[in-house]
Amino acid sequence: MRSLIVVLAFGMCLCLGEDDNTVVDYRFRNLTEFNVANLPHPVSDIAYLSLQGNNLDAFPSDISELSSLERLILSENPQLTFPSDGSPFLISRSLIDLVCESCDIKTIYTRSLRRLPLLETLLLPNNAIQMIEKRAFRNNPNMWMMDLTQNKLTSLPTTILVGLHNMKKLDLSSNRDLAPQKGQPFLVSNSLEILKCNNCGFSTTQMVTFSKLPNLKKLHLADNRLLVAPCLLPSLTTLGAYSKKIFTDYQRCLKKKFHFVIIQN
Repeated sequence: MRSLIVVLAFGMCLCLGEDDNTVVDYRFRNLTEFNVANLPHPVSDIAYLSLQGNNLDAFPSDISELSSLERLILSENPQLTFPSDGSPFLISRSLIDLVCESCDIKTIYTRSLRRLPLLETLLLPNNAIQMIEKRAFRNNPNMWMMDLTQNKLTSLPTTILVGLHNMKKLDLSSNRDLAPQKGQPFLVSNSLEILKCNNCGFSTTQMVTFSKLPNLKKLHLADNRLLVAPCLLPSLTTLGAYSKKIFTDYQRCLKKKFHFVIIQN
């Protein structure tokens, strides 16, 4: 269901009619550069812009002229990345959804997204992201969903979700070497409800691992190498995990009256 929200949104936009000047679709045109001046006028009416499947290696950072733009699709531009000097990737006071799937993003810096104050969904699957700075999302208070699947993360700053009070869903699946740090909570969030870490590098968890996610309801840990499953999960309702290893802290959790789960085949 990759990029499902944006696909559905695009379908809804198309229903408005081919002549609707709020939708601009420049997918798969072999574009090597892009300039706001080349868009249909008035550019201030454009709400949806897709540049998927081109050959862009840069994108104008200041798109404030597109004052109604809510959804921007930059997927499958294999050379496109966030500026290595840490400057803002985009400047927009209207953008809500940003999709950059299968690009060349390696690092999310503190300032990469800070000029996108209304951003709600961020989809960055299948990039080469190795590092996220701990304050990377502090200026995106409306963020509720993030997809970082199929990247190269090995660890995360524990506090990257702090301040994101609307954050509900985070997918980190297929970061093959991503694992919690010993003795530290994996993440801190009072609002996160769904966490997906399928096919990551989890081999064990501790009491502290998910202890700072009090609102967590669904935890997906399929295709990990788990020896010990999480037991301190106050609101957990579903563990999407499948393994031949079984829960080994049963007695300890039972004595302390913690919620516990069993990972089974």
